[in-house]
Amino acid sequence: MSDDRLKLTADNDIATITFDDGKVNALDNAWFHEMLTLLDQVEASKATALILKGRDGIYSGGLNIKWLPTIDKAESVAFSQLFPNVMRRIYHFPKPTVAQMTGHAIAGGCLIACACDRRIAMSGMSVAMNEVRVNMTIPGWIIDIVKDAIPMPHVKTMLKFGDAASTDDLALWGVVESVHASASELDAATADLVSTFQGISTADFAGTKANVRDVLRQ
Repeated sequence: MSDDRLKLTADNDIATITFDDGKVNALDNAWFHEMLTLLDQVEASKATALILKGRDGIYSGGLNIKWLPTIDKAESVAFSQLFPNVMRRIYHFPKPTVAQMTGHAIAGGCLIACACDRRIAMSGMSVAMNEVRVNMTIPGWIIDIVKDAIPMPHVKTMLKFGDAASTDDLALWGVVESVHASASELDAATADLVSTFQGISTADFAGTKANVRDVLRQ
């Protein structure tokens, strides 16, 4: 059964997965299953790039922390596999990925953005890895992804203390390409950014990206 919180669209050779649950785009097992299905579809398609886009005002608030304490053992085991699998799938996706950060990106939302190759954002939105502030320990695999996008020393502060940054801060740090004041400007800037990928060999991009990821982990 598909999850209508996620929608896949295509415009010419560009695929977009939009997350919109009408609230904060919270993540759970059903969301992860659907995301994996859509990622498989995009990889198998003729799409040359993928945009991961949130709803107006919110990219994602991260894991559904009201849902987590209610799940049974089977769901908990599934969650422990699905969560890292989805984030690593985005991180290693063999086509160029762009996080269109339409709003606040908290915890898992920030992680999704960091897992993408490029990021573009609405101005003045909050970005945080606030797990320590909600009694959660950040595992090493998450740190590997986040530190690949957010430079030192900012990443240390964000991870250890859960301090928030703004998308304007991320622009100053070189984490996002640019920030924009309206949704229409953000859409246009994202389209402009994706257009710069024209002429890139998908196969060579995938191979080079895999090599870059491996080298940066050393």
